[in-house]
Order: sequence, then C-alpha cells, then structure tokens
Amino acid sequence: MFSITATTPLLADEVISSGWIVPANTPFQTTKPLLEQVVATDSKTDLSHVRIKAEQGYWFIIDLDKQSQSKIEVIYADNSHLAQLNFYTLDENFNPLVEVNNDAYRYVNKVLPHAILPTEEDTRWAVVYVRHTEDEWLSVGLSTGTHFAKLTNTKLRNFFLITGLLLLCIAVVGTVYGLSHQAKSLYLLAYLVCVLSEFLIAKGVLNYFNIEFASLWYTKLQFSFQVLALGVINFYFIHYLQSQNLLNARQDKLTVYISLFCFAAILSCFMKQSVHLTVVILCLGFMLVMLSYLFFYWLSNTKKVVQFKFVLAWFAVILQTLCWQATLVAGAQIQQFNDVLLVVNVITAVMALLIHERKCVKQYSYSLTHDDDTKLPNKQLLIKRLDSQVKLSTEHSLLLFRPAVLINARANFGYEHVNEQIKLTMGKLAQQLASMNVLCVEANLQHSRCIARLDDSTYGVVIVGKLELSQVEQFVCVINSVFAEGLTHKRIHLIDKVEIGVANYPLHASTSLQLVQRGLQALAVKPLHGERWHMFNIENVTLSQRRIAIASALKEAIECDQLSLFFQPQIYLNTGKVHGAEALLRWEHPQLGNVPPDLFIPIAESSGIISDLTEWVITQALQYQKKMIVLLPEHIVSINISAKDLLRKDLPVLFITLLNEHQLNPANVMLELTESATLFEGVDIKNALNDYRLIGVKIAIDDFGTGYSSLAYLSKMGFDEIKIDKQFVMNIEYSKNDQTICRATCDIAKSLGSYVVAEGIEDSQSMAKLQSYGCEVGQGYFFSRPLPFDDYMQWLEENLETTTVFVNDLEKVVDLIGKNNY
Repeated sequence: MFSITATTPLLADEVISSGWIVPANTPFQTTKPLLEQVVATDSKTDLSHVRIKAEQGYWFIIDLDKQSQSKIEVIYADNSHLAQLNFYTLDENFNPLVEVNNDAYRYVNKVLPHAILPTEEDTRWAVVYVRHTEDEWLSVGLSTGTHFAKLTNTKLRNFFLITGLLLLCIAVVGTVYGLSHQAKSLYLLAYLVCVLSEFLIAKGVLNYFNIEFASLWYTKLQFSFQVLALGVINFYFIHYLQSQNLLNARQDKLTVYISLFCFAAILSCFMKQSVHLTVVILCLGFMLVMLSYLFFYWLSNTKKVVQFKFVLAWFAVILQTLCWQATLVAGAQIQQFNDVLLVVNVITAVMALLIHERKCVKQYSYSLTHDDDTKLPNKQLLIKRLDSQVKLSTEHSLLLFRPAVLINARANFGYEHVNEQIKLTMGKLAQQLASMNVLCVEANLQHSRCIARLDDSTYGVVIVGKLELSQVEQFVCVINSVFAEGLTHKRIHLIDKVEIGVANYPLHASTSLQLVQRGLQALAVKPLHGERWHMFNIENVTLSQRRIAIASALKEAIECDQLSLFFQPQIYLNTGKVHGAEALLRWEHPQLGNVPPDLFIPIAESSGIISDLTEWVITQALQYQKKMIVLLPEHIVSINISAKDLLRKDLPVLFITLLNEHQLNPANVMLELTESATLFEGVDIKNALNDYRLIGVKIAIDDFGTGYSSLAYLSKMGFDEIKIDKQFVMNIEYSKNDQTICRATCDIAKSLGSYVVAEGIEDSQSMAKLQSYGCEVGQGYFFSRPLPFDDYMQWLEENLETTTVFVNDLEKVVDLIGKNNY
C-alpha cells in the first residue's frame, strides 16, 4: 500500500486527535452500552496526548463520519511499548464489523502500531482498546495512507540516522581511545553507549525480539540509562579534577554518592512505575546539581583560559538532562525535540574530543621537530632542511657550537632558570645572525629561526654558500661575543668557552646525515694552543675511529687472554741484589698489533673498562708473585694502579682475598700511584691509602717530579717508596738540572723515611751518579729490559746464582784483608 521512503513529516491538521475515552476492562460485548452512553454525551477528548494508568483498560472511540478532510485509511497509536493494543471498526449502531489486524505490515507495526481501515460504506466508528502494566503516554490518530507512509518513513529515517550517528560516534571515540588510551575517550565511549541504549529502548527496538520476560521492566531501563549517562559525565569531571589536583580528600567521596544514585536508578526498574519515576527524577536532579557544582568549581579554580567548546559541551548536557526530565512529565510531546537535542549533544561532545585530539596531534608533531625547553628546531627539522639543500645541490656549511657554560649553569642554577637564559641568549644570537648569510631552518607566519638544537648542549647554524674561512671566522666571532656575556643568577656569573666545529657540503659530506656526523666529529676535537674552532679533518676521524676500535677490542682482550704481564727487574745499586720487579701490562692484538699502554690505558679509563683491567693485572701479578717468592722470598712486585680505581671500595677486598688465597706477605706488594693520581680528589686519597696500609701493602709514588707535589703533601701521605721519573735519569750525566732534581729527591726521601727507586738507568755512569746521591734501587735497560714471566724467572734464577758467587768472593776478600791487617 505504501513504501518506506524519505518524505516530509505529516502536517498537524492532517492528524485526527479528538474522540471519546471509556475506561473499562470488560470485553466489547459488555462495554457496548457504555460506549453508546458516552458518545451520546458528546464530551470529546483530545486523543493526541493521553496518559493511561497502570493495569487499566481504555476504549478510544473515533467518529469516522466527522473526518471530512480526506479519505481515512489508517488508524494508529504512537506508542510501541503497550502491553495490549487492539483495533476495531463498528457500524452506525455500534455493532462490531471486524477486528482490524495488520499482519502484512507487522515490521512497520513495531515502529508505529497501526491498522488499515476497511473500505465498507457502513463503517462509522473506529475503536481502539489499550492496556498497559504501567502508567504510560499515548497518542491516537487517523490518517490517509499516503501521509501515514510519510509519518512512518520520517520515524524510520530519523531512527536510522540517529542510530547511525551514535554508532559512528562510538566507532570514532573507540578508535581514539585505542590510539591514545586516554581516560576522557573511555568516559565519552561509556556515555555514548548509555545514550544509544536509552535511544533504542525509547524507540521500541526491543519489540522486534519479542522478549516477553523482559517486557515488564526493559522500558523502565530507558530512564535508568539516562541517569547512567549523566553519572559517567560526573565521573569524568571528578577524574579530570583529580588529575589537576583540584579536589581534596573530602570531595573524593562524591564518587561514592554518584555510584549510589546510579545503582538506585537501576534497582528502581524492578519497582512500581510511580516509584521508578520518582527515583529517576530524583537521580536526574542530583546528577544535574552535581554536574553544575563540578563545572562551576572547575571554573573557579582553574588557572587556564576556559575555551568555548567546554562551556558549550556543558550547556548541551544540562539542556539534555532538563529535556529528559521534561519527557518524564510531558511524554511524547517533546520527544522530537529530545531527539534533536540528543544529536546536537553527541556531535558537540565528539567534536570537542576530536578538536582536542587534533590539538594534541599538532602539539605532538610540533614536539617531534622542536626542542621542549627552548622551542628551537631540533635535529629532525635541521636534517629536513639540509636534505632540501642537498637536493638543490647548494653548497653550505654546518657550524655546530657547544657552550660549555651551560653544563655548569644547570648544575648551579637549575634547568628552569638556565632554559630561560638560553632563550634570551639564543634570541640575541639570532638577531646578530639575521643580517648574515644563514639558512632559515624554520619559517612561518609567527617567526623564523636559523638556530637549531641538536641535543642537550649542542646547537647548529647553516651557512649558505661556498666555504670561506674568513666567513666562518666571522660567525665564530659573533657566537663567542654573544656567549662572552655568560649566564648570571643571584649574583653568580658564569663565563666559559664555546666549542665550535665546522663541516662543509659537498667537501666533507655527500648527505645531510653525514654532514651532521662530520660536524660532530669536528666539534669533538679538543682545542689546542688557543684554537677557537675546528674544521672537519679526516685524520682526526681516523684517530677517533682507532680509539673506538681499541675500546671495543679491549673488553674482548681481557676475556680472551690477549693481555700479558712483563716484569722489569729492580736492583739494589750498592749490592747488585734483586729488589723485585715492576709488573708492566702489554697487549698484542691479532689485527691491531702491539698496542702501547700509553694509548689503551687512557681509553680504558674513559670507556669504563679500567676497573676490569686493574682486577686482571692484580690477579695475574699476585699469581706470578707466588712463584717468584719461591726463588726469592723477599721479592717485591710493584703494581701500577689507576687514579679512578684508587677510590674503589671493593679493590682492598680483592687484595685481601688474593693475598690469603696465595698466602703472600702484603709487605712484598708495592702499589705504584702516579703523582697525578695522588692529586686526584686529594681529600679522599689519604683515607683510601690508609685502607691499603691496614692490609699491609706498601705505597709508592711514581713519576715523581712530573707533577706539583709539595713536601707537606708528601709528608702527609707517607709514601714507602719514591720513584724518580726516567726523564730526569736518562740525561743525568750531562744535565745540571736533572742532577739537582735527583739529588734533592734522594734527600727528601731520606728525610721522610722513604727509599728511592730510579727509572731509566741505561749505563754505568748514570748508576754511579745515583749511587753517589744515596739512591738505593734502580731499574732500566742497563740491568734488563721488561721480560715475559718465563724469561724473567730464568733471568731471576741466573741473577741469584751470579749474585751469590759475587757475595761469597767479596766475603773471602774481606776476611783475607782482615787477617793481613791482623
């Protein structure tokens, strides 16, 4: 008869809304006299908005002859929740003609209960019987088939549009939550689910499933979902205020109150209709008051600028709540307005979320290309701009600079103050560079920036054009002059140097990433002789790469036993007896070859491997010492120790463990410390040395004369041995200064109760000089080169035999001289 198509709504004057109402629960046969009596009174009632009571049957009577506007074809009741609904037609004498059914359009009947009127000429009255388990609103009307189709299509169209919109919003918010995992998205998702459930129940969707056991209470659940939706909004407000630390402990109890009202709204579904409506109205009122309180509390306590979208979202929720409450009283009269408001409310909430997420995405994108502290372009944006220059094959140079003052400033002033100072300083520098030939790293409507920040303390400027040293020097002068002012905080003024490195495209690099790497390599070169900046140099890179390769191979060398100890003998100068030996570390790498200690020891210290290296040397030296004291019980082994290992608390424990394990005399172990090591953090050095003295280990100061030790410092430390560095011994025969230093060192040692060991003795003349100064022990090539352990053991055995023969002959000569004198 009609199709479900999108048409215009039915006009108000085309809806029949007047008739008679007869309350009666009896069948039609017994009610017929009552109907005739009521019709005779001519007391008509507006049927477009009627409220029926629970468990009370009603007969609605409409006079079809009075409807002269158009041919009536359909009678309908605008409520799909009714427990019982029957349509009848009567003749002029109130005799029943037929009970009208609508099986052909039963699915449409679920949306708008109706019946198609028969076309017999004797049809005079249309009667509708209605009964429901609860109080309910009802509208009864007549219409032509065409206009009823329009009315039905309008309802279906609005239903599917709103349902689709809600499902789309749920999908969007669910996607946002899946990507961001933020609480606000989860709260909005729960709100939309409650709103969708309330809408579907209100439109009678559950009627399609014929859920008989739920028909008594599921319609009440519509209003409970309204309470739950407002409860979710309140929960979100509380969560937001808690995240901003705006709620105190007492106000946190609001969550409990809201939960109780939500539970009461759900529980009321199983109560009588009157009780249920009362509970729902109270719950909605409480939620409305709570929402208003939280909103205005936030307005009064927030320091941020309140955006219009938040006010609009709050106002939409408040208006929706008021409309829901009005629906409880007015019924279906404002249902259409409620649907419109629902759409506006949902769209407002989702749009507010999407606008906020878009702002977050923009902020995140901005943070990916800018530094958080200074808001300067970061390395990513710099490389992007360099890529564009490379694509254009434009010559340019990257100048990287690192103000050393920043490190000290952060330690003394804190990050917040220093970041503000950096912004001011970089602003001044940008003004100075604006008139120079620099590349603009970032340009927009607000500002343009030519300085980029690569890391915590490294900044970069791109110089456009061919590489000219005079131009680079000009940039260096500008940067140094800006940072010459230093940083000041609370009358503390810090001024420090600026390290600068320069690399050029295409001279030094062929890509932007390589250019940045070359600039960092130039920046890493230590300045010498007053140099203010460094150009990239492949030789420095080769040396740096070799240092990296050595550091990488050193750990493997310890584990794979590539290291070895050599021993250089120490001889008593007066007697020729063996005093002991100094353990010297050697490294023969399969690919790198012989790596000297002067090269790999500093690398080990800077890379943190020195601790493992020291433990290996101590362990091996004491193992060898156990074998050496078999030949020479008073043999002393000297072990060099790094300044960084001197303050380690676990190293004395290692000494105690190894000395006990090998049953060695601690007095036969000498720890040699360089003079620079003893000056390292001098406050704690004495306490560290006392730990070793408690063990019984002896302490020597190595390379004496190359540092800045004073007599008072030597007296305070109390060294057992003082070693004269070889640079003062090797030319002692010809240098008056070296002779003076060696003689003074021997005198100082005697006055302090220490003995002297001279390094670098290569001839008998040097040995004779040192003997005359009172030097007790010497070592050098004159006695022996450093030897591997096995060779040293053989040398030691041979030397002991030679020394024994020499001593025995000397005793015989002494005895003979004594007898002759006698």
